[in-house]
Amino acid sequence: MNAVTSANRRVVLRLFVAGATPSAEKAKTALDTICTDLRAAAPGASIDLQVVDVLADPDLALMDQVFATPTVIRVSPGPSRRLFGDLSSPEMVMIGLQLAPEASIAR
Repeated sequence: MNAVTSANRRVVLRLFVAGATPSAEKAKTALDTICTDLRAAAPGASIDLQVVDVLADPDLALMDQVFATPTVIRVSPGPSRRLFGDLSSPEMVMIGLQLAPEASIAR
């Protein structure tokens, strides 16, 4: 089951990056694409993307136990899911965070 359903229409994603590196920019672009796709697939759903620069806010990274960047956490709906490393493929990130429609996962 994906995280955006009629019963649960709020998704919160938190992306941790370290400055303006190429991998951080790729991750931001992929997450922006994911948020756009989720909004189109579930009109009226609340899709929030929080971008945290660990250089500017190391306490939040420590609180969320983030030790590598880029890292994305599906904060809501629970239980949380996290991915780190190469986040440049929106399709793979959606599958990893269990946000992809079931038809996409079955392929």
